[in-house]
Formats: sequence, structure tokens, C-alpha cells
Amino acid sequence: MTLSAPAPADHRSATAPPRLAGLATAAPARVLDQDEMLDLLGLAGDPFATAIFDRCGVRRRHLDLTRETVATTLQERSPASELRLLELAEEAISQLDLDADRIGVVVTASIVSLGAPTLAHRLVDRLGLPSDVDKYHVLGVGCASAVPLLRLAGQALRDRPGEQALVVAAECMSGILTPVGPGDEKVKTIGSSLFGDGAAAALLALDGDEAEGETGGAPATLPTFAASAVHQLPGTLGDVRSAMTALDSQIQMSKALPVHAATRLGGLVDDFLARHGLTRAEIDHWPVHPGGRGILEGIHAGLGLTPEETAASAAVLAEYGNVGTPSAFFVLRELVERRRPQPGERGLMVTIGPGVTVGLALLEW
Repeated sequence: MTLSAPAPADHRSATAPPRLAGLATAAPARVLDQDEMLDLLGLAGDPFATAIFDRCGVRRRHLDLTRETVATTLQERSPASELRLLELAEEAISQLDLDADRIGVVVTASIVSLGAPTLAHRLVDRLGLPSDVDKYHVLGVGCASAVPLLRLAGQALRDRPGEQALVVAAECMSGILTPVGPGDEKVKTIGSSLFGDGAAAALLALDGDEAEGETGGAPATLPTFAASAVHQLPGTLGDVRSAMTALDSQIQMSKALPVHAATRLGGLVDDFLARHGLTRAEIDHWPVHPGGRGILEGIHAGLGLTPEETAASAAVLAEYGNVGTPSAFFVLRELVERRRPQPGERGLMVTIGPGVTVGLALLEW
């Protein structure tokens, strides 16, 4: 028997920052404007609800929500919601130039998909991916998900040079939106004004071969995920939370969120950029969390941004609402298609979610 050392690994790919090699989104065909949503949730004619729905920044949402759905319990909806998540995920993935044999990592996330096998397991089966693919399913990170998902996928890829990661964020808020009754807290009305259904799929590669990616069928330059950080703000644990029972649910968002964005975000961003020898003035693009009009205004105040600089976020909020887990991916796709970033430009992705968690990602084109 002859023993021989393996060929040296390609350390170029193992140390290079991950690059987005594809990005696509999907949403239900059914569209409901805010007046239709008020009626569907039993809020038509309610002055407080009407004011909140009018000024939250959402014009319409893509939702698989009907009167029949609203009349059912969350448990009764669960099988259909899990199936719809899978369908939306597959619709987004179908837009990517995916080579199943190259996928070594699958990372999925949702706040509504709680069962087993997970969405990651089901996608491996449905897509015919290699049986030894690394699989991760992340729960409860919500609107902050994009940064930690890409971090996790990039880290996992370092043990699988030459392969790619498939990152899927999917949400079926139709599975948890319920009518608002006279005795419900006002925070339920606020949450009900914002959320929609959607999914995003991204390909991540370490090998640096894909300088061009696909964004839902439209060729566009996608960035390198050059650096990232995730921060949990002390003392804010209850400011974004979901509460679910067999019959009811609500997503509670504190009125302190815009204040946190205005007063605490600037320092986090400046410290993060300084670690990489940069300042805000050197950032060309700002894909920030489309959490609602108040949060966007807080981000403007905290980072000194103009509405034009966050136009992609406002457009996603208006068209889709806050789609939760995939929201930052929707914004990045919109920004790339609107602004067509050029080589040498930089962006800073900012996500805000439960915890309260702030995700920051330096993007380089």
C-alpha cells in the first residue's frame, strides 16, 4: 500500500470573501391594498386602524389571505402555510442559474416554519441536491435574518471549497394574520398593517468565478459580502416579539424602534466602518431594513440619509409590505436593478429585527 498526501487545497477560494452569485425573489400573485386588508381583518371604519394603515408606508401587499383563511385557526392553516413556503421558495430558486451538483450548503430561515423536516431538508429533497449537503434552518431571527444567514453560509462554505451555498429566506404571514377584535391591544393593529408574504433565494460562492449574477432573470452585478457584524442592543429584548396561541397571533413592534434607529444606529455603523478603514461618506448604496415608515425615518435621522438614498427600501415597503425574513434581500434586489452599482462602489446593508438585533454587512462591487 502506498500512502500519498492530498493535493494542496486552493487557499485562494478558502480565504476570499463570499460573493453573491445569484439573487431572486418571489411573492404570491394575490395582491391586497390597505383598504382591502382593513376590511379582511375586521378593521374597516376604525379610525385608529385607518390612520395606522394609511401612514405606515405600505400601499399594498402580496398575501395568500382570504375570508375563508381568516376564519380558520392557526393550527388549521399550518399545513397549507408550510406548503406555500416551499412553493414560494422553489419559485425564487427557479429564477437562479443553479447547478445542483455544486451546492454544498443550504441555509433556510422563517419565523412561521416550525416543523420537521425543515424547509432546508425539503428543498434538498425537492431539488435533488447532494445527500451530504450541510443543512441549517434558522428560526426567530425575522427581519434581521439576511446578515446572519449570509455569515453562516459563508462560514460553512470555507470547509467546502469550489462549492456554493443556497440561502433561502421565506415567510408566509398569511398563516398567522388574524382578525383584530375590540379587546385586542393596539400593537396588534400596528403589526397587522405591515406584513406580507414572500421568499428570496441567493447563491453564495467563495471561488470568485461569478462576477455577474442573476437577479430574477435580469443580469446585474452582484456584490461581494466583504465583512459583517451582528449586534444585540441591550435592554431591548421585548421591543420586537411574536405571540402565538392555537387561535391567535400578533407581532408586537414597540414604538421605541424608530428611536433606537435614530439614536443607536449611527454609533454601531461608524464603529463597524472604522474597523474597515471607512466612513459613511465612502458608502455609495444603502440597502436598509424596510420595517415601516417610522423605522425608515429613524434610519434617516440616525445615519444622515436622504429619502433618495433609501428609495429602494421605501419601494419594497410600498409594494410588498414588510416581508419579514426575506425583506433585506428584496431591498438589495430592488437597489441593484434601480441603481446598477458600478465596480469599486460600496454598500452597507442594515437589518433590524428581534432582539433587538442589528445586522451590518459591507458590500463591495
